[in-house]
Amino acid sequence: ATTPNALRYMTSATGYVLRSAPILALALILKRQDKIKIKLLALPIFINAVIAYTSIFTKWMFYFDESNKFFRGPLGSIPFIVCGFYMALILYWSLNKYRLGHKKEGSITVFMVMSGAFSSFMESVFHYKFLINGVAGISCVFYYLFLHTQTYARDALTQTLNRHMFYMDCEEYQKIQTVIVSVDLNDLKVINDTQGHAKGDLAIVTVANALHNMFSRRGKVYRTGGDEFIILCPKVKEEDVVSKMKLVEEELKKTSYQIAWGVATSDPGMNFERALSESDAKMYKDKKEKKRGHL
Repeated sequence: ATTPNALRYMTSATGYVLRSAPILALALILKRQDKIKIKLLALPIFINAVIAYTSIFTKWMFYFDESNKFFRGPLGSIPFIVCGFYMALILYWSLNKYRLGHKKEGSITVFMVMSGAFSSFMESVFHYKFLINGVAGISCVFYYLFLHTQTYARDALTQTLNRHMFYMDCEEYQKIQTVIVSVDLNDLKVINDTQGHAKGDLAIVTVANALHNMFSRRGKVYRTGGDEFIILCPKVKEEDVVSKMKLVEEELKKTSYQIAWGVATSDPGMNFERALSESDAKMYKDKKEKKRGHL
């Protein structure tokens, strides 16, 4: 056997770094809307890279004997720990997405995490080569294709369903008893003018998340305009929906944002547009009363 050379050390160090890169890519896709977390996510792989490349001299992560045989150093498990850290974050964020109503995306990413965990186990215990990279790379491509197909259905800012999907679902829901909720964020223009559009976007996302938390299991939330949302709740009682909306208002009291809302019920055979207009009218009435209360 030949003695190890510098190229052998460099390629091994690069391999250790690249083990966690595809999993990091999955995490970045999942948190694509959070720029702060994107920067923080790169820190573990950076530390891993520093340890891997300095191991050429320190032998902390790996080394070769004189016969070119590979050995793991005392920090040889660091790449797998980094992979496990990223997979744990992805699992947590995936379950949160599922809870907020993004059930397809949440289920897909949970499956990808399980596949990544299995490949990491097989590679670390049975020393399979590049199994983590292969599984994670395929997952990234599949996840990207899934998100691409979802762009027509989801609002880019809030990830709620968009106006296009609302009109498509109306055709189905007008055949069954459905409670309609019209929701509007109060004073969005004031927020944009005094605090900037970034704060306005934060207000919209905060309201969308509050609605998702309450209605993800028994309804669908749509963003139909800049600060306008509609919720469709099939086969539920109107009083139950009213109770949930009051809980949404209580949740938003913890923030500086306020909503106006109105509820109406569309029964089979009724004019769905009329019920929608009724919920809109109640929402505007609620908005006027709340503005009058601030005077």
